[in-house]
Amino acid sequence: MNGWQVLAFLGILCGTPPLSRATEPTHDRAFWEELRAQHFKLPAGAPAAALTRETLTFLPLTDPRLRDEIGYEAFAAWVYRDQLLTGAQLESLRQTLMRTARSGLGEPEGDGVFARSFALLDLSVLAATDLRRAFLRPAARAELLALALDALARERDLRGYVPGKGWAHATAHAADLIKFLARSPQLPERDAARIVSGVADRLRSARQVFVWGEDARLAEALLALAIRPDMTLGTFDAWTARLQQEYAALWSGEFDSTRYASVQCQLNALAQLGARLPPEGTPTMVRLRALLQRLLQESG
Repeated sequence: MNGWQVLAFLGILCGTPPLSRATEPTHDRAFWEELRAQHFKLPAGAPAAALTRETLTFLPLTDPRLRDEIGYEAFAAWVYRDQLLTGAQLESLRQTLMRTARSGLGEPEGDGVFARSFALLDLSVLAATDLRRAFLRPAARAELLALALDALARERDLRGYVPGKGWAHATAHAADLIKFLARSPQLPERDAARIVSGVADRLRSARQVFVWGEDARLAEALLALAIRPDMTLGTFDAWTARLQQEYAALWSGEFDSTRYASVQCQLNALAQLGARLPPEGTPTMVRLRALLQRLLQESG
């Protein structure tokens, strides 16, 4: 039995601990750096499931090399690129990551954002994997969407890039998860309106203009809805109508910088969406493009 097989056997024998009990990686940094140098290609017999779960121990770290370039990249390689895990193993990861993504949600700005945010990013990899080979049950997809929308609504740490600690990007990572869920053929029609409303509320309540690409990532989530054959223009009507009223109110009295940030944040995301809409598409998409052009021209 080689070294990889021994590790695999011990993982089966001992069970894989939840993230709350697995706060330290089993392997040292040199081990992970070597894996990255090999583009995370695992040899035959390597315990892919155990190593993938070990990447979750990097989620809370403020070292961007370990968290982003090793932990996340290894997770994406083994889960999505190489498809090394079973549906049951993916579901186990989903449950652990959902708990992590909710931990501390709503707290003030702090280092806890990294675990929440990168748990959302890992969950987006699971949602993307589900598009390639479905493993999520309808209830699981519903739970993921509820989590993503809750993260948009309640996250108070809206930092993008943090010097010395790398990307926090909780809003962008929630948007990534929504994007892949919105691409699913199994998305219930009623959830499209929930997604648009959730994105609009996040932009409206941010109290700042996003400058680290969050509006583009949210636009990608909206685009996933806009190009669906079952999309209806009514999904966007309520938002754009309210935004027109907010824009008019913004310039009808004394200038309010907070209200300005709220309006501009929404306009930026919709401009990003308009730029991404393909030149041709369904009649509904054509009408949406015209709606956005008119809105942006009136508020230009």
